[in-house]
Amino acid sequence: MLGFNSKQDMIEKLYLKSIVESYNRIDKVISIENDIRDRFVKDIKHDSTSPLYKWIQLKIIHIHWEICTFTDSDELGRMDLSFETLGFDFIIECKRLKGASKKYFDDGLMRFIDLKYAKDDEHAAMMGFIVAGNKGRIIRALKSSSLNYSNIDSVFANEIFPHTKDGFKGSHKRVNDSIINIYNIFFDFKEI
Repeated sequence: MLGFNSKQDMIEKLYLKSIVESYNRIDKVISIENDIRDRFVKDIKHDSTSPLYKWIQLKIIHIHWEICTFTDSDELGRMDLSFETLGFDFIIECKRLKGASKKYFDDGLMRFIDLKYAKDDEHAAMMGFIVAGNKGRIIRALKSSSLNYSNIDSVFANEIFPHTKDGFKGSHKRVNDSIINIYNIFFDFKEI
């Protein structure tokens, strides 16, 4: 209906493209994680050049942040960012990084594997805000470490990351044996 061939096509050509283009417009000064995330949200919602702008204005796609939800075990979870349309949500967990931190996995990726986030979806994303360290080394280390988290080989995981070289894809087996395909995308934020 929206002119995309699949959910993956929509994620890559609309959501990820909008995020990458937004990064080129927003302030890159280091701040707390939520402030950085909010810059993306504000830009995507209010900049008419954003590919998502018209869909948000027409209320066909909704952008949410700080979404609280209860998991099956009645544990409260707080998802950082979500794009919602009829048929599916695209959940994004954000992390502020000073290196290839284990928190990226324990407080991020594992929430998808353990079904705390995106339980009924087959695609989601991790968005890393690099505030210190070498971006290339951090991405390589996180990509290598991600192989230790229920990683499975898949066509998705072997595809080129769209719109930027600063990302990688991974497929992971979840606790219920379903598969979650994760886009891992990274952006630099530095002191001025």
